[in-house]
Amino acid sequence: MMTNERNELLELLALYNNNELNNRLKSELEMLKTQHKKEISDVKKFPKEIYEASYKCKELSEQTNSYRTLYSQLLREWTQLKEKVSMLKKNNRKLHGEQISLQESCKEARRLCEEAHENIYDLCTKQQQVG
Repeated sequence: MMTNERNELLELLALYNNNELNNRLKSELEMLKTQHKKEISDVKKFPKEIYEASYKCKELSEQTNSYRTLYSQLLREWTQLKEKVSMLKKNNRKLHGEQISLQESCKEARRLCEEAHENIYDLCTKQQQVG
């Protein structure tokens, strides 16, 4: 009788353990299925994300090329302006030298005019005294 009871209990225990094991396996299988669906969903998003990243990369590359072109143009213009400034400074120094020469010539001409005026005045004065 005790052997029968023991056998019944072992069978119940085996059923209980199998049942529990089946429940655990079903639960884990459901979790794995859910996780698999999520990962498949994520994998399906990759082509779109790759396309968007590629498109953004292309836009940034075009912007970079545009900025490179603008930078080159600005660099050329800056170099040209630098050369023009240098040339204008040189012309300014030359004109300044000419201005100084003209001022000196003007002073000399004024001095000669005053001298001529005095000579003419002196001649006129002598003629009036003689006359």
